[in-house]
Amino acid sequence: TVSERLFAFRWDVDHRVCATDGLPKIQAACRDFGVPNTFFVNMGRSTNLVEWIGSGMARSKAKLADREAVHLIKKTGWPRFIIETALSRPVGLSFVPLLQSLQAEGHELGLHGGMDHVVWSRRFHELPDRTLEADVEESYGHFVRHFGKPAGFSSPGFYSDERVMALLDRLDFLYNGDAIGGEPRRATVAGRPVRHWTIPVTLSGPRTIPFLEYHGARGTPEPEVMQQLNDHLDTHDSVILYGHPCYEGVRDRILRQVFATVLERGFRFVTMQTMAERLRAVALER
Repeated sequence: TVSERLFAFRWDVDHRVCATDGLPKIQAACRDFGVPNTFFVNMGRSTNLVEWIGSGMARSKAKLADREAVHLIKKTGWPRFIIETALSRPVGLSFVPLLQSLQAEGHELGLHGGMDHVVWSRRFHELPDRTLEADVEESYGHFVRHFGKPAGFSSPGFYSDERVMALLDRLDFLYNGDAIGGEPRRATVAGRPVRHWTIPVTLSGPRTIPFLEYHGARGTPEPEVMQQLNDHLDTHDSVILYGHPCYEGVRDRILRQVFATVLERGFRFVTMQTMAERLRAVALER
């Protein structure tokens, strides 16, 4: 039916701690509720020593002082943060069997940026076109080799522009998740619609902070958080929530509460790929 209510939970798997600590818990919750989720995987590294110290130090300090988000060091603890920054090991490429097990259980894997999450998050607009393209192409090649062709892409920190949109169209992606708020829409390059879709997150905190993380950082009482979620579910037929496995994923109780609430309200869990395929089908009928 046209009035079917759809819900997608999308995860940005950007750090190794997301895979080690968060993914097994999310996988178990999804199994218990019988629901699929969407996971955007950073195939490359998540921390970069040169970016954290040196020229990036001011950005690092600002992140630590942010009262509305939970910074990475709080999520990982100092010892692991230091080890990961020093070793600079890749995320997706280190956890191929775990990610393939998610795929085998009906979850969607998408691509999250290029091979260096920090550089994309901090200096995206300075990156030369060719550097950006080569970065995404390398990441895409690794992804395809291990998981097959991805339907969806999301940019680290929602830092995206028309260069990314043109590149995604060339690589034949079905959709990107690089927006917050508004309705799903055709992506555009130079004011003209291209083939793939932009599917926004519908509920988040301020800036690009995930909804649950924002309220966790603020210490919002849980009933109030669930009330806000309910209000959002009341007014939307298509809802997309996003989070990080190293934050929402390890907070098992509230995550399961969210899953239960969404199902009780009559929503069907789908992957973002399913949402994008529906958009394409409707567009073709017109």
